Amino acid sequence: MPQIKLSFEKQILKTKMPFGISYGTKSDAKNILVKLTYENMTGYGEAAPAPYHGETIDTVMALLQAWSESDILGDDPFAISEINQKLDKFISENYAAKCAIDVALHDLSGKLANLSISKMLGLSGLQTQMPQTDFTIGLDTIEIIKQKTSDAIKEGFQILKVKQGTANGIEYDKQIIRSIREVAPNTTLRVDANGGWTPKQAVLMSHFLAEQKVQYIEQPIHKHSSAQDFKYVKDHSPIAIFADESVMRAKDIIRLADCVDGVVMKLTKTGGIQEGLKFIQMARACDLEVMIGCMLESSCGITAAAHLAPLADYLDLDGALLLANDPFNGATCKSGLLELKDAPGLGISPTSLSGLESKL
Repeated sequence: MPQIKLSFEKQILKTKMPFGISYGTKSDAKNILVKLTYENMTGYGEAAPAPYHGETIDTVMALLQAWSESDILGDDPFAISEINQKLDKFISENYAAKCAIDVALHDLSGKLANLSISKMLGLSGLQTQMPQTDFTIGLDTIEIIKQKTSDAIKEGFQILKVKQGTANGIEYDKQIIRSIREVAPNTTLRVDANGGWTPKQAVLMSHFLAEQKVQYIEQPIHKHSSAQDFKYVKDHSPIAIFADESVMRAKDIIRLADCVDGVVMKLTKTGGIQEGLKFIQMARACDLEVMIGCMLESSCGITAAAHLAPLADYLDLDGALLLANDPFNGATCKSGLLELKDAPGLGISPTSLSGLESKL
């Protein structure tokens, strides 16, 4: 039997404009493209490591190199559960690296079966129920934030996600919201503090944000905050509270099940599609709402998440829209509505920007 062959390469994904969150501002994302080849068929996956999740491009590439030199992937592209178990036994955490393998296996097996991932998962009939994605307004000067907001409205986005938790304090955070409301008085707003507030600041901001008709707050306090701190914020907030960085995998949801209103699933932090499904199922079992989010990722990673989008209440799958050099064509977005191609596997193809055509 032929073995699954693993290869990978670094990708520097440039953003259209600097992208700022409470952890810092960057103008590019250093991601890794994974290719799994079997019987002249290639599956793609993407790792989008984040230092605040304990991963860097170097740790991901070191793991991929080790896996490429072993027989850990075996000879059956459909044995995704078994391979994921092997990866978890090989090393704990490191979910972005595992995500790239998991997604590439789904893409590869879908191509071998001539079925889209949605059809393989039994979700193809739900694609018309996909929620609209929001568009993220990163931290910046007030003038640039207002311009970004205006541009997003012109593009037809009806939901905006606003980054908060600035180093300038909550008064500047309030100023950001007020400035956006000047440009978009009736647009649905969501807020993501990326853990930038203390519990007391989060409660103070929640009342202000309620007055500004903000829908919910994502990760208001630090990722390592106690369940009691989350419960304090939830109990004193007039709007819903979602946990993101604090819940990586399905098992993490249980700790905060009574302390938040919803959780955020990202493939790159769960370790891929299989664990992403478990994450969503656990959230539903705990009577929590689900948002599917992303990192700064190409259309490879975004399209993978979009296959699970009908299972979510809310979407934040705009990562590829923020890029100036997306190396893939995948799920398309028009006025916040995502659409998948009815094609085998992920349904993605290299763009002229990627340089991949000459390598395949």
